[in-house]
Amino acid sequence: MTTRNYDYYGMVASTWDLGRSHIANWPDRSFYLEIIRRYGEPVLDLGCGTGRLILDYLQQGIDIDGMDNSPEMIAICRAKAEALKLSPNLYQQEMQTLDLPRKYRTIIGPSSVLQLLTNRDTALEAVQHLFAHLQPGGVFVTPFYFDWAEGEPTDYDWRLRFEKVRPEDGAVVRSWVHSWCEPARQWWHMEERFEVELNGKIIDREEHRQSPELRWYTQAEARQMYQEAGFTNIQLFHQFELNPASADDRQFCMLGVKPENSSA
Repeated sequence: MTTRNYDYYGMVASTWDLGRSHIANWPDRSFYLEIIRRYGEPVLDLGCGTGRLILDYLQQGIDIDGMDNSPEMIAICRAKAEALKLSPNLYQQEMQTLDLPRKYRTIIGPSSVLQLLTNRDTALEAVQHLFAHLQPGGVFVTPFYFDWAEGEPTDYDWRLRFEKVRPEDGAVVRSWVHSWCEPARQWWHMEERFEVELNGKIIDREEHRQSPELRWYTQAEARQMYQEAGFTNIQLFHQFELNPASADDRQFCMLGVKPENSSA
């Protein structure tokens, strides 16, 4: 079983776009665009991955940088950027030790990227570093998923995640996933298997395990973390809408503002 000190590697990275060919119209795209319109540029795409948002926004003329801890995901993003004749600033760093050359008006953290830090203290360090990378009056916004409730299953058996034809060679790529949670620790764990079939023969297999994979937060816990990092005027939005979140929303976006008089 393959292991690394970053989350997305091997076939997780190389099949990322293939397994998510439907993501062009995800609702977060227009949500973040509106946040950028309101709060301004430059922008940092936290956990930019293979470039779903950063390349889209660059093509619209937005001043945006990207950061990810996976060199393989960044390499894919860079290759896609070159094909589009784009030259983004892409940084391979960790959120909790972020050290970039400029400060931003808007930092977006798509795909619940903060929840990948499964230790609460480490996640707080990341939020503090993001606060330090904002201009006064700038904002950090990211979604949270409260992924488990009392009475729900704690183990989901293996299931087919996707089966897609790889365009470059016609191979069939399949992915299966098994996930389970520890409610007491607010952790999800995941195992994933990959299989590549070409001309009726299995030519490649990989297995990956992220244990834990992510940590979930209640609305109160997420708000407390923002407050401890120094954010004010904290807003919670319902999913990827600009409407306020309700108390029982399990998917919400949280936005915090760095005070205008902040010296951090």
